[in-house]
Amino acid sequence: MAKILIIDDEVVFARSVAHFLSKNGHECSSLSSAEEGLRSIERERPDLILLDIKLAGMSGLEALRRIVSFDPSAIVIIMTAYSSVESAVAAMKDGAYDYIQKPIDHDELKFTIEKALETSRLREHLSYFQRKEVQQSAHCDIIGASPRMKEIVELIERIAQLERGPAGDLPTVLLLGETGTGKDLVARAIHHRGSLAGQPFVEVECTSIPKELAEAELFGYEKGAFTGATAAKPGLIEAASGGTLFLDEVGEIGLDLQTKLLKAIERKQIRRLGSVRERKIHVRIIAATNRDLEAAVRGGSFRQDLYYRLKVLTIELPPLRERGEDAVLLANYFLDRLRHKYSLPERRFSEVSLDALRRYRWPGNVRELAHVVERALLVCDSEVIAPSALGLDISRLPLRIGDGALLEVEFPQQGIDLRQIERQLIQQALALTGGNVAEAARKLGIGREALRYRIQKHRIARPPVMGRLGPHVAGSDG
Repeated sequence: MAKILIIDDEVVFARSVAHFLSKNGHECSSLSSAEEGLRSIERERPDLILLDIKLAGMSGLEALRRIVSFDPSAIVIIMTAYSSVESAVAAMKDGAYDYIQKPIDHDELKFTIEKALETSRLREHLSYFQRKEVQQSAHCDIIGASPRMKEIVELIERIAQLERGPAGDLPTVLLLGETGTGKDLVARAIHHRGSLAGQPFVEVECTSIPKELAEAELFGYEKGAFTGATAAKPGLIEAASGGTLFLDEVGEIGLDLQTKLLKAIERKQIRRLGSVRERKIHVRIIAATNRDLEAAVRGGSFRQDLYYRLKVLTIELPPLRERGEDAVLLANYFLDRLRHKYSLPERRFSEVSLDALRRYRWPGNVRELAHVVERALLVCDSEVIAPSALGLDISRLPLRIGDGALLEVEFPQQGIDLRQIERQLIQQALALTGGNVAEAARKLGIGREALRYRIQKHRIARPPVMGRLGPHVAGSDG
């Protein structure tokens, strides 16, 4: 149902049209002058306006110009007598959507209105997606101060500054990394910072498309190509023409489709299902995967020629556990952003919480961190976010000591007892060296006498030292 305003000084005619449209489910009102109509439009904001071109007082053409000036997105259909078609064409140039001749055929009027309202809905959808894309581009800054992330940002900037040209002439980019490391964010950053920023960015989740529908989704199809294809439909590759096609988890594409994708990239042409005609495309390809594509090539599940075609430029994103203080940097970034999203007061992490964020291994990487921060923000009622709100399992942590050996230390959930941690390290170092104090001290990076003192302080029972002739007594240093 739409709100429709009819402006026509033939009152009986206007009421008749309003009655017909009301029976078809629309909310209609009619006015007899352009002046009244303009006041009503400012107040009521109708979805569609039927405007007679010849009115007493202000003319329909003048009214149209004022309506379009006030609201450029207004849908106005001009009503005109047969002898005034030239004026109707002039009205189209001034911003009218369409015109219809009097005497009006009701079926024609109904069809014209339905088409106009559908156009209006498509405009709204387009506007929404354009706004969404602008919002997403505003959030495609790469957050990170670790050396590896700085290198990645520099590489993104170098790719973005490549010479302008058709999208299909730009080199392909392959993004590698574990799930949740931000490959989609990097793809958007490359697109929005480069010469294609104003062009489409089409993301394809290769894992979410059923294999039997993948070819139709990517390449499109013609009417009658298969059962249920009642109309032709362009594919996602065509939708991205002139811009960027982001193939997320490209390693999941089947071999048959890999062959067709390779040909599309190399020839810059596609053929819809059921068509005999090749269509030109100009699209830059960015692909991403968490799989080892070299191993997939060796195993025969991924085409070698497609692999080399995709990896012209390669960016490997590090897991969050290898990014040092970036975990804290990102956590504070997400906290501030989510606090504004939910309109919550100031929040901050306690020092113990920050330490927990540093020590956690983050198997889900940045995506997991964002979810953890969101949960903590929503369940915590105090200004300071405690470790319990994070819900992280950080009870055990591997620590690398002097010569590269790993010791596993248990950490309490509430607070840190340094004496307990020191005791654990000494016990494990002694166990690792078979009770040899000198060797254990070397591994821990402290002096032998300092270690002896700590053994006595913590009352640690030393295991027997294993020598060539068997175990020594507990007092021996080997």
